[in-house]
Amino acid sequence: MILPLIQNGLRINTLFPKPGIFIWYSRISGIIDSILHKGNYHNFRPMVNEIFKKDDFIQPFLSETELKTVNGFKALKKQVEWISGRYLIKKMIAYFFLQDIPLDEITLSYLNEGAPFVSCRPEIPISLSHSNDYTAVACNVDTTHPIGIDLEKIASMPDQYFLNTAFTQNELLTLEKEAPSVFKNWTIKEAYLKYIKKGFNESLHKVEVIHDEIFHHHIKADVDIFSHAIDSNYILSLITGRH
Repeated sequence: MILPLIQNGLRINTLFPKPGIFIWYSRISGIIDSILHKGNYHNFRPMVNEIFKKDDFIQPFLSETELKTVNGFKALKKQVEWISGRYLIKKMIAYFFLQDIPLDEITLSYLNEGAPFVSCRPEIPISLSHSNDYTAVACNVDTTHPIGIDLEKIASMPDQYFLNTAFTQNELLTLEKEAPSVFKNWTIKEAYLKYIKKGFNESLHKVEVIHDEIFHHHIKADVDIFSHAIDSNYILSLITGRH
């Protein structure tokens, strides 16, 4: 079930894959329109970077350190995607966990292998992803169980080089050779790599997605898989532990 949540004029689509687990996703253009005073960033991909200041934002939500980070990116595309993801995940954290803390005081840190966590509440399970027009974030109110999320736009069927890089021969024997199936399995694999907090520090060939089950080092993972199509040309997948 999808329910819209309206926050400061921004429509946030909400999914409830399991009790206590929430996914929010929004169009990047909608997020940018709702948080910036000026500028039209709907065609941001070919543009060079900008220098953002705190008063460019309708509601302060970036710390000084975060502003320095976003202003260090060399392409506006990267800036807009980073700003959008950071805003949506902070809104989610504030909504479910830290209602009395200003957004610019909620910050994220990273483990050595790149997994994000809430600096002041590292036990909160969070995950985020973006692809082309959309940003998606997720959290689990049960702080004892991690999660991982990935979002991809379904493009044309990848070539054989990509298939051989992304999937094992065992996977390719069972994988439907159609773009929607390929991208679904790819998002499941990426979401699992986030779930185990490894990202691409783990070999893609050590994780196999076969018949909607995950095998890590040939051992079946005790996880649940949730996949959801957005606008018929995006696929979002979430991995959670079974409990």
